[in-house]
Amino acid sequence: MISRARITSVKVVPGKPALQVEFANGKRYDVDLREHIRQFPVLKPLEDLPLFGTAQVGEWGFDVSWGNGLELAAVTLRRLALEQAGEVVSA
Repeated sequence: MISRARITSVKVVPGKPALQVEFANGKRYDVDLREHIRQFPVLKPLEDLPLFGTAQVGEWGFDVSWGNGLELAAVTLRRLALEQAGEVVSA
């Protein structure tokens, strides 16, 4: 079960809507958010790369947030990271 995922650092991958996310367990993943942004219309503003570039670790490391009030939970980012890395995600 994915629980209590915490983010310690986040960097924007230049030129695309993707993040390099490091979690409190020391694991680091590149997370491509293109499909996630397309799937959820509320995230459409993140298609703007300058806005996407404002990503920062949210309070307590439980999310990544952007300057316009959008945020993605650490558990969501961890799930996407594991899926994209081909690792097993338990339900």
